[in-house]
Amino acid sequence: MEVFGNTKVYKNYQTAIPKEMRERFHVDHDTVIEWGADDNNHPHIEFRKKVKLNDIIGIVKDNDSRNSVELKRSLYK
Repeated sequence: MEVFGNTKVYKNYQTAIPKEMRERFHVDHDTVIEWGADDNNHPHIEFRKKVKLNDIIGIVKDNDSRNSVELKRSLYK
């Protein structure tokens, strides 16, 4: 296991991510940290980018030609 540094856990359970980890895994203000444990009960963390609306626009294609007002009205029929 490669050790990148160590940090302290403060009174409110806050800590800092070592600079080497932030740079290597491109951690910034849009990064979500997922905490977990593997099958051997060893801690495991994953870094992923927060999904933004612009990231998902256009993923789903729909051939429905109704607009939002027509779709809402169809819910109450």
